[in-house]
Amino acid sequence: MKKLFALLSVAVVLCLSGCATPIHMSPTKETQVLDTSKDSILLMSLTLKNSFHPSYQPSPIVVNVERGDASQTADRLNFLFDPEGAEEGKLENHYLVRMSLPPGKYVVRGVMGQSGIFPAHGFFFAPLHEDIEVKPNSVVYLGHVDATVVERKDGELRAGPVIPLIDQAVTGFSGGTWDVSISDNYEHDITSFRTTFPVLDKASIDKDVLAPWDKKKATDWWLAH
Repeated sequence: MKKLFALLSVAVVLCLSGCATPIHMSPTKETQVLDTSKDSILLMSLTLKNSFHPSYQPSPIVVNVERGDASQTADRLNFLFDPEGAEEGKLENHYLVRMSLPPGKYVVRGVMGQSGIFPAHGFFFAPLHEDIEVKPNSVVYLGHVDATVVERKDGELRAGPVIPLIDQAVTGFSGGTWDVSISDNYEHDITSFRTTFPVLDKASIDKDVLAPWDKKKATDWWLAH
């Protein structure tokens, strides 16, 4: 039942994100050779927490990334989370994000996911809206993202949709908003990446930390969508 629910959650998220192209994260623990000749690799650590309704901690499903102006479905990419590099607890969850992308300009829109089990099951979208430029033949650390659901005040963006009413209210996503911070945690995070994914052990990893989170930008995008 849990596996079926997870598959249904992925299907729902893919529909909500405009049928974006699903992509598995890379490298994995089994990757033997690090090849950046075509696709560079972006690394990012992520902490998700629900302080508003602590019984429903956020579990991510995909990272939404868009190419350029995202004029077609192929320009919208969904990087699927996997168990590798995941540490989930009762109060917060931590993840090691790995995204392989060809050189170019992109927007990291945010993280979509879910929380709860039958009968209460809600969905969320943690907005980032970060512009990035992927350099060729590189491995780059984007920083640490800390996203927490807190109680929403009038006019603030919601942590998730309103519908279905009961599920979204119970999990706290319709009545909550996001408090997001981005920081440089290079030494700690790169140690975790190298330990978890051996192929990165000898890799040269550059640093290009994302810009500070802009809540107004996130709110304007939320109001427009």
